[in-house]
Amino acid sequence: MKNRFTVIMLILFVAVFAFVVNAQTGKVVGKVTDLETGEALIGANVIISGTNFGAATNLDGNFIILNVPPGNYTLVGKYIGYKDITQSNIVVSAGITTDINFKLPSETYITDEVVIVAKKDLINKNVTNSNTIITPEEMENLPVRGVNSVVSTQTGVVNQDGNLYVRGSRSDQVAFYVDGVLVNDPVFGGARTLGIFNAVQEIQFQAGGYSAEFGGANAGIISTTSKIGTEKYQFSFEGITDNFVQVGNKFLGTYSYGYSEYAFTAGGPITPEYKNLRFFIAGNNVYNRTPVNWYRGANFPGLYDPDRKAAYDLAVASGSSNPGTVDTIDFIYPAGYLLNSGQNTYNLQGNLYWDLNPFTIRLNGSFRYTEGRNGRVLLTHRTSDRAGYNEGQTITSSLKITQVLSDKAFYDVIFNYFDDYNVNMDPIFKHNVAAYGDSVENAKVGTTLRSDGQFPTSIVIYGNSFTRSVVPFNNYTKNRSRNMGGTLNLLYQIGQHHELKTGGDFKYFTIRRYSVAPVSTVNLARSQPEAEYYDLYNRPDNYGYDEVGNLIDSGINGPKHPVFAGYYIQDKMEFSDLIVNFGLRLDYIDTDGQRFKDPSKIKFLEGDVLDPDGLEDVPVFSQISPRLGFSFPVTDKTVFHAQYGKFVQQSRLRDIYQGYNLVADNIKGGFAIQNPVGFGLTPERTTQYEIGFKQQIGEIFAFDLTGFYKDIKDQIQIRSVFADPSANHRQYYAFVNGDFATVKGIEFKFDLRRTERISATFDYTYSDAQGTGSNPSSSFRQIWQSPTSTPFFPQQIAPLDFNRAHSGFVNFDYRFASDDGPTLFGAKILENFGANLLISFTSGFNYTRWDDDSYGNRRNPTEPLNSSTTPFSFQLDAKVDKSFNIGPLEANVYLWVINLLNTQNAEAVFNVTGDPYDDGYLSSPQGSLLVQSYRTKFGEEVANQYQDIYRTLTYDATSFGPPRQVRLGVRLNY
Repeated sequence: MKNRFTVIMLILFVAVFAFVVNAQTGKVVGKVTDLETGEALIGANVIISGTNFGAATNLDGNFIILNVPPGNYTLVGKYIGYKDITQSNIVVSAGITTDINFKLPSETYITDEVVIVAKKDLINKNVTNSNTIITPEEMENLPVRGVNSVVSTQTGVVNQDGNLYVRGSRSDQVAFYVDGVLVNDPVFGGARTLGIFNAVQEIQFQAGGYSAEFGGANAGIISTTSKIGTEKYQFSFEGITDNFVQVGNKFLGTYSYGYSEYAFTAGGPITPEYKNLRFFIAGNNVYNRTPVNWYRGANFPGLYDPDRKAAYDLAVASGSSNPGTVDTIDFIYPAGYLLNSGQNTYNLQGNLYWDLNPFTIRLNGSFRYTEGRNGRVLLTHRTSDRAGYNEGQTITSSLKITQVLSDKAFYDVIFNYFDDYNVNMDPIFKHNVAAYGDSVENAKVGTTLRSDGQFPTSIVIYGNSFTRSVVPFNNYTKNRSRNMGGTLNLLYQIGQHHELKTGGDFKYFTIRRYSVAPVSTVNLARSQPEAEYYDLYNRPDNYGYDEVGNLIDSGINGPKHPVFAGYYIQDKMEFSDLIVNFGLRLDYIDTDGQRFKDPSKIKFLEGDVLDPDGLEDVPVFSQISPRLGFSFPVTDKTVFHAQYGKFVQQSRLRDIYQGYNLVADNIKGGFAIQNPVGFGLTPERTTQYEIGFKQQIGEIFAFDLTGFYKDIKDQIQIRSVFADPSANHRQYYAFVNGDFATVKGIEFKFDLRRTERISATFDYTYSDAQGTGSNPSSSFRQIWQSPTSTPFFPQQIAPLDFNRAHSGFVNFDYRFASDDGPTLFGAKILENFGANLLISFTSGFNYTRWDDDSYGNRRNPTEPLNSSTTPFSFQLDAKVDKSFNIGPLEANVYLWVINLLNTQNAEAVFNVTGDPYDDGYLSSPQGSLLVQSYRTKFGEEVANQYQDIYRTLTYDATSFGPPRQVRLGVRLNY
């Protein structure tokens, strides 16, 4: 522990006294010359209007403006004896160099005031990797909403079940930043918050190949920068809804899914007289009554089991005094609706920006609160009343203090804090875990248990179990993650060509978890399909909490305190015909984990408690990773770019953290655990290569062709660990480093600058993602069903589950400007009218066909792994809008339709049939015999009802992409 503390202090010392950079600002460079002679103008001033940013030109007429927040600006070029030139619509992005040149006319030159409206750059020669920037205007026009949805339309991204897979890497290898604060869930992966969409100034997406300043992400980085207040007061409001009809009623061939969103923003100076202190605040509420899926519904009133009914009738006819009862249920739920599954989210975020030239202070903060239910489709109305209730909150904050040392250097001090808490529980008893299995307490709320900890027996109809009455939600889980970090940042521009960066980052986490199934005291598990059942005492999965859920701060089950840190040095060399971005990064990863000294002979104390003497601390991991990027501007319209880099990232911490009581139960029981834990897992490593070619054609077209290759090693996979013959435990399951993958692909981007009212983009990706495992548990069945004690593991790669060979997006945007379009009765009826069409197409996901003549647990593949694919999918989304003025307000109303053609795209299929609707059982020999037996005994109606119920129960609405959704929105700006 002493050594660990010493290393942490050393890293903090280096971070404080190192030159470090924060990539939340951009840079503007250019040259000022005489319009007529082309000579450089020495000492000319270039000013960013409405800010304190500006610079004077050097002896060569060049200027550099550093530390510019992302945004859309107006620049003014000034020089004594010359007329001013104004250039508007200049977009500055985080971490990107923007080139702007001025040609100033002399005062004797006859011309009116010159105002140049800059056009969108089709090619940026200063970018050496795949870096996509989405502006607020593009976000407003697209028929998608949300950061993840916008990023999903970019090349190299696959969205499966809401998870983003970038260039063939697993979903937990994407890092999410909001205003420079990492908002990933360190335990399970993914983002806990992405901020309010209306408050986003820009989204920057890097699909690998990023420079040495970025760490902790092997796949990609999604960074959002929030808006800041301007010198003028600005307010906005937006409301969106699809609540047009009642639940279960169709509307335009679809349903209302109960979606509504309301958002507001406000910004400006704190006081009208002092414009250097500005604020920005945003809030929103998003409500979803039900997840959006193709819910068919069910309508089986008075359902009973025909075999039980026949036995009852026979007993009555025989004069039995105790014929029993015939249980019936109303198996009914509406189409287009998932019972008790609403989600409600509230967000509030804001910032203060204080310009104290040469100091600036920026304080950011956000709060997110969510609550909802996790009901299931196949529950009856009564049972769904006890569907689980989830609640969570996320807090982020950061303080950034910047001092400009000169026109060539600035530093900043940054502190950030992240706190995330979520809990899943019974909607009535909530945190009163002791009441979950208490028959007396349940009786008070109308729930009848057979006895303490015993659910009522289920009703079996046609071989399917239905819950007899309301039962408690049998799970209580709470997670809490906190992290604190700090950096001292400095950037130094050496001359015109070298942008030197060197620095580091530091994060200290406190992670807690408590999970238990409160109702039953005994869980049943089995390690083989044919094996007997074993009793397993139901101890919780807990760390940072004791066995009854109280906070603790020490001991073997104390909270986890991983430390992630990094240091890098980087030089970006920018010449007219060559840009080189070279850097080295040192990553430091201390997981605060433990491993077994002898994994094959684990020691236990009395009460099946792990012996602490059999554990040792996992060593700290460190690695130096080189990053090298090139850009070769052959001309101002032709650029070659290339990138090479090594990346390292700790896998999700869920793979290495688990309460030691549960670890002991799993190991000593020898049960088939599909999601065990790993002991001493090392970080996953990626080597990536990228080469591309950008070409502008004329003034309105450009394309970018990029090829990439990735080699991914040390991914997490499941394995069985065999015990020493003298050990007091059996074979057990554990995660280890072992899976690997190779990914290669081509990305093609086409960009049409707006001309004649239309702009368009085309994004296409060909990807071949192959590996030995798609997720840590991919090989679970190979271990579970292996006929020998040495299961076969794949040694050769196969297509990954989330691989899509072909994917693409075509976006058309047609827009009338002010005072534009046809005239009717003296008015421009189509001015400020726009329409956006988004076409998406993808090939299917890979899967393996198998036969299953027993329809049991054994699956016998009929082809090589993942040789088949789900069907090709196609979707058309559309949005039309009209802007107009209402007094001082700018109003915009729009109609947004998702999946305009209501195409039912299959995202998953049954492995036996390759069909998303039919699992093949009813037409199998076993199923056909059962149907015929119902037909023989009870007639055609009962046989048909059995088949209808079977199809209803096996139908999975989540096997398809989204159905049509019609939403109406209004936006007001002041």
